[in-house]
Amino acid sequence: MGKATTNLKELAERCAVAPSTVSRVLNNSKHGRFSVSQAVRDRILKVAEELNYRPSMAARNLTASKTHLVAVLGVSQIESDHVGPQEEAVSSLAKALDVEGYEICAQFISLRHGPFELPPLRVDGIVAVGPTSLDDLQVLEHNDVPYVSLDGVVGSRGLQVAPDDAQGARAAIEHLKSLGHHRIAYLDHPSISALHPSVFTRREAFARSLKEFGLETPPVQRPQLTNEMPWDSTYEPFLRQAVIEGKATAVLAYSHFGALSLLRTAHNLGLLVPGDFSLVCFNNVPVLKLTTPSITAVDVPSGAMGRAAAELLLQAINNKRWAGPRFRKLEEKLIVRESTMPPARTT
Repeated sequence: MGKATTNLKELAERCAVAPSTVSRVLNNSKHGRFSVSQAVRDRILKVAEELNYRPSMAARNLTASKTHLVAVLGVSQIESDHVGPQEEAVSSLAKALDVEGYEICAQFISLRHGPFELPPLRVDGIVAVGPTSLDDLQVLEHNDVPYVSLDGVVGSRGLQVAPDDAQGARAAIEHLKSLGHHRIAYLDHPSISALHPSVFTRREAFARSLKEFGLETPPVQRPQLTNEMPWDSTYEPFLRQAVIEGKATAVLAYSHFGALSLLRTAHNLGLLVPGDFSLVCFNNVPVLKLTTPSITAVDVPSGAMGRAAAELLLQAINNKRWAGPRFRKLEEKLIVRESTMPPARTT
């Protein structure tokens, strides 16, 4: 493989053709009355491969009717202990778009700009990851580029893909009731700032499911933490209020982070899972099947979410007047593991 070059003129000189001919061949252009012999086309492609030539995306972006570029906005910094359904959905989205010939530019959340500001390059479509406020989407709402909200709120112009958290919470409570649990506590999200819609959906669905099935929950004082405050201090007070004093025989946790933290805190307090309380959480991340005990989880369909977002966005890109469904809510499933069993004691 030769040394990489971005010099279109050099490639054209090697092929003894005009730079515009090279550009059109490499971009497979069929605009106007452009034609070129198969021999010339083959020579250009052969020399381009020898030189490891890659067209400038920025230059192509200026003239092409379609850029085949999608911007993914609102991506958190990549940290190994913060991978969850949204990150998994973005990975699935990227694979689905790649199959259709689209490149992705990811814009990470930064203090220098808003999470959903437009990228510097022209793009055919935008994916907004987990927006929590309609105010954050105003730039996208006033732009003619199609956008999909992935697991977040959406404005009047956008498309939306989200999991059915209400259905997932109900499945978790129904499972615990079937095992004989009648007093169930909920480990809520402890922060009070910039809350994702799932915080409210899961909280309300928990309360609604308890009422539907005639179950009880012990009184628990919800912590009031800002995003900057560590969550570690919340887990021991929760277990003391909910399980030791409140006599709950089962706990549903807002996320896998909370469930893993409860598992460790329970060990420190001499409580057994599931002997003293059964444990269920949202987000079926791989680590949950590696713990002792493995943890029963509501499986947020991250892979399906990413694929659905890609499908909706491509439909909107290819048909600006497309009038199909604008929202997709995907079913969640309960994955039962070792952390749930019938209660060892009655309440």
